[in-house]
Amino acid sequence: MEDRGAQPWRTAAALDRLAAEAERVRRALGVAMAAVSVWEREHGRVRTLVNAGVLRAGEQARPSGELYSVDSFPALVKLLEHRRPYCFGRGDAIDVSSASLAASLGKETQAAAPITWRGEVWGSLWVATAPDERPLTAADIPRIVRAANEIARVLDDVAAAARQADAR
Repeated sequence: MEDRGAQPWRTAAALDRLAAEAERVRRALGVAMAAVSVWEREHGRVRTLVNAGVLRAGEQARPSGELYSVDSFPALVKLLEHRRPYCFGRGDAIDVSSASLAASLGKETQAAAPITWRGEVWGSLWVATAPDERPLTAADIPRIVRAANEIARVLDDVAAAARQADAR
């Protein structure tokens, strides 16, 4: 029998929970978009599981192949390997890859925090604002970190549900 508790985000029910939490986080933070991604260490990339909010043409709420090479994003390396959240506000120094990604999505400012689950970095919460919204600043980082912690609690809940289902 497969242990779904080891990777609980792989079920449709778990993705529903993550999507609902991403939308709740997006609204609470007052941002245009929130994305939850899992870190696939063995492949050196993050896989976006859910996007919530204002999506452009071609973006999907539940993408099947939205992958980002960790090494292409210096801030993402620090976030995943050193648990260091970041914020790129108006006028902040930003790496080319992060700036290009935000621009391609029609977003202006962005921030991210690691999602720590079962004692290690599981993935990331990425949030971004549209040009007409209040920009994110470094002062927003504590709220974004708390939101990432809430997503980790959702992972706990879906893992518990998977273990219960496996026990039946």
